[in-house]
Amino acid sequence: MSRLYQVGVLATTNIPVGDHITRKLFGLTINLDDIISTLVAGVIVLGLGLIIRVTATAGIPGKLQLAWETIVGGVGDQVSQSMGEAGRPIVPLAVTLFAYILIANWLELIPTGHDPQYLPAPTGDINFTAAMAIFVIILVHATWIRRQGLGKYLGHYFKPFWWLAPINAIEEIVKPVTLALRLFGNIFSGGILLVLIADLFPARFVVAIPIVDVIWKWFDGVFVGPIQAFIFMLLTILYFGSAYGSSGH
Repeated sequence: MSRLYQVGVLATTNIPVGDHITRKLFGLTINLDDIISTLVAGVIVLGLGLIIRVTATAGIPGKLQLAWETIVGGVGDQVSQSMGEAGRPIVPLAVTLFAYILIANWLELIPTGHDPQYLPAPTGDINFTAAMAIFVIILVHATWIRRQGLGKYLGHYFKPFWWLAPINAIEEIVKPVTLALRLFGNIFSGGILLVLIADLFPARFVVAIPIVDVIWKWFDGVFVGPIQAFIFMLLTILYFGSAYGSSGH
């Protein structure tokens, strides 16, 4: 037990938030590798969309079209359960978020032979997840006002009792914070677990550490990545449910 405690203390005092390839721009430090990853993920999503558009058929679908139709169908069913047919315009956004986050998580599986990696999972950077969360929440509130009017939008802060307005306001402010930290925390925890596992190995097993690293990254990408992409998408749908007048539960 003392060994685990010592490893935990060592990890918490020596693990940085993230090692990145950085550059200076207008006096600000930017994580160049994360920016490249976000651009690469965006190009892949756009490329897949264009390929599906060109190759889509009403006959027997190909594997790519079948996979895309399965995702779109599943997201459409989730949206219908949350806010009915009125929420159909949210399906493209939800599908895009799911595909984008999933591909961004999978980029880390590509070996680049460089430490830190040239293509890390950008979801392990709080700046990326915070930007996505703020973007989603702004769209939610803008949609809420556009569909229900400013009066009803402001009125929901005073329900069910007027004195709950401060608590309701805090709840709305916290939403992008929790949305960002949920995605960031799960991806970043993978790096912490790798350090803990490495420190638990005796020195004579140090050769096995790269193998553990590879196994964990594949497990994290193949299993944890899709789950986190799904959770982010699902929470986005639920938040839009309030904007569309549904219960959002």
